[in-house]
Amino acid sequence: MLGSLTGNITAHLGSRLLIEVGGVGYWVQTGGWQPSGTVTAYLHHHVREDSDDLYGFADLPTLEIFEQLINISGIGPKAALAVLSIGSAERLRQAIADQDTAYLTAAPGVGQKAAQKIILELHGKIDLLTSLPGDIHADLVSALEGLGYKTVDIRGMLKDLPSGLNVDEQIRWALRRS
Repeated sequence: MLGSLTGNITAHLGSRLLIEVGGVGYWVQTGGWQPSGTVTAYLHHHVREDSDDLYGFADLPTLEIFEQLINISGIGPKAALAVLSIGSAERLRQAIADQDTAYLTAAPGVGQKAAQKIILELHGKIDLLTSLPGDIHADLVSALEGLGYKTVDIRGMLKDLPSGLNVDEQIRWALRRS
C-alpha cells in the first residue's frame, strides 16, 4: 500500500495534482491543498469497485482525520475532503470538541445530519487537545478522560497548568482544580 509520495508537481487539474516520482506520474486528489515544486504527500489509497483513487495531504494529522471521517457511515472521501477544505485540521478538531455543527455545515455537501454524525462519531476519538499551551502530555489527558472528565472541561482546567510538574503531579493538580 502506498503511504507517501515525494516528487515534483507537474500539473494541477481542479482539486488534483500530478506528482511525478521517478518518471511515473500519480494523480492525487487534494481538496484545497495546492502546493507547487517538490512536495511530499501523505496518502490514503481508496479502492472501490468502480474507482481507485489516491488522496494526498500535507501532513500526517490531516491524513489521520481524513481516515477517521471516511470511516463514518455515510461520509465518503469527497465529503471528508470538503470538511477538511474549510479550515485546518486543528480547527476541525476544535469544532468537534465544541460540537460546532455550524462550522461543519459550511462544507459543501455537508448537511446538519452529517455534521451531527461527524461530531457524535469523532467526539473523544480525535486528539482534541493538541493546541493547548504548556507541556501537556497525552498521559495526563488520557488519565483525566479515564476519570470521566469531558474534553471541554479538561481544556478549561488545563489552561493554567503550571510547568515543571511530572504527570502524577499534573493529575493531582488537575483533580484539586475540579
